[in-house]
Amino acid sequence: MKIKDITCNSPIEAEGFRSALLETGIESDIFDEENSKVARGILDKRTDVLVKEEDYEKAMQIYQSYMAEQKNVMPWCPKCGSENVVLLKKKCATTRQLPRILAALLTFIPIGCCTAEKFVCNDCGHKWER
Repeated sequence: MKIKDITCNSPIEAEGFRSALLETGIESDIFDEENSKVARGILDKRTDVLVKEEDYEKAMQIYQSYMAEQKNVMPWCPKCGSENVVLLKKKCATTRQLPRILAALLTFIPIGCCTAEKFVCNDCGHKWER
């Protein structure tokens, strides 16, 4: 029996995806988190969900629909899993835009906007952008 892995961005995302797989009857397992943290989890927090090779295509479709659904849901903290987060609109400072402005003037390219969504967790204080 061959096994394939699907990489999730965080252990919390992996648990949610695994629950979605179980609802459809696909057996899955999360890669040993103890070993994963030693190998790469400390640096980038990614976690693998393991599925049988014959279920891989269906699992990928479920993963894509799961991630699309998650974009419409108010985000949760990737560090602690809390849903107690605040959305901040972040605008780049003028000094950070100075190289873009100069490049735009030199090449006659529109400057554009430098706005991003920034979230802050009220429970642990973690900050991230989406």
